[in-house]
Amino acid sequence: MTTFTFIATLMSLAIFAGFIMLSARKFGLLGSYSAYSSKWAEAVPIHNTNRWSIVTVIVAMLLMPALIEQGEGNPWQCLGFFAPVYLIVVAMTPRWEIDRKQRRVHMSGAIICAAVSALWIVAVQHQFTTMLLSLMAAWALGILTKTTERAIIFWGEMVLFASVYVVLLT
Repeated sequence: MTTFTFIATLMSLAIFAGFIMLSARKFGLLGSYSAYSSKWAEAVPIHNTNRWSIVTVIVAMLLMPALIEQGEGNPWQCLGFFAPVYLIVVAMTPRWEIDRKQRRVHMSGAIICAAVSALWIVAVQHQFTTMLLSLMAAWALGILTKTTERAIIFWGEMVLFASVYVVLLT
């Protein structure tokens, strides 16, 4: 990994982890990462966007170079491009809870992003074990916080994010 992609990945991780901690502290642990979009829109209104969208786009853009670089030589390298692109699609639909059209785009983007991320971890990086370990860690955190059932989507998202960061930084 080049110095640039390593630093970009660390910046992405720091921004994402900090934002998750700030969001959970401010609004509690919600059912999904996307559920924070409406909370941030209400708490800090910004003309035509919100902090959740801005942070999500930055996180995705900072991850993209490393995801592509780490796939070099693999026929599935393009997954490193598409995972962040679909995360950006998700970020561009912050009103998904109240706008029917945004909901369709948001949900499709989220499902594709999750599937492509999982495929990148397994098909490009051959790190299925990392996903299993992340799953066990998320499950343990869900049990400890008594949020496993009501935040199952959130914990599933964290499994994928954690797996991607671990694979990139190890």
